Amino acid sequence: MSLIMRVLALDTATQACTLALWEGGEVRARHEIQARAHNRHILAMLRDVLDGQPLQDAVDLIACGTGPGSFTGLRVAVSVAQGLAWSQELPVQGFCSMTAQVFSAADSGKLTDGISVLSTIDAQIDKLYGQWGRWCEGHFVPEGTPFACSPEQIPVPSKMDHAVVLGSGGGYWSRFPDWLRNGSRSDVDVTPSAAVMARLYGTGQLPVELVPAHRLSPQYVQRDIAWKKLSDQGQRG
Repeated sequence: MSLIMRVLALDTATQACTLALWEGGEVRARHEIQARAHNRHILAMLRDVLDGQPLQDAVDLIACGTGPGSFTGLRVAVSVAQGLAWSQELPVQGFCSMTAQVFSAADSGKLTDGISVLSTIDAQIDKLYGQWGRWCEGHFVPEGTPFACSPEQIPVPSKMDHAVVLGSGGGYWSRFPDWLRNGSRSDVDVTPSAAVMARLYGTGQLPVELVPAHRLSPQYVQRDIAWKKLSDQGQRG
């Protein structure tokens, strides 16, 4: 397969429903904030980014965000990616949705080299998903594995000066430990961007491991998190 592939990328792990097609150095993308409505919009958005092209003529690889994140959201993206891949015998590439948030922030010029990064997603049950790492020379270097915890129990990274907190988990800012809030900043509006991920895979800036559709699966960080109705979830601090 050539270095520049035709890549269809999608992610529904957060409140954003995001799809993009990288083809011939250009990208067509749809990015909508559609909390709890991804399943109703994703196929129409797919038709838009394909722009009338049959899937088999437009795509070499399907890249899919696998979370962690919304339980239902993860299943929407993964099931759509698997269905498309199986129908045309296309390979898939899974990626961490919280890592995708970091690349999205960097693409918008929000990160400086060497800064500590905490990428977060609100778990909607008085907890958040998180991933520590550092932005170094155009790459995200993760520390440890993604975790789920209350805002007060965010683990301390091995090394941190100032940090940037990305993603919807930053809505709990007032409940974060003092050691994190002091000297750090938060950007709650950052979400994964399919356009960024499609370009990074399509141009070879991120390595691709071609796998069959059946190997794609959601990344569940904490399986015993219980679902709650909106009225039971409480207010963010």
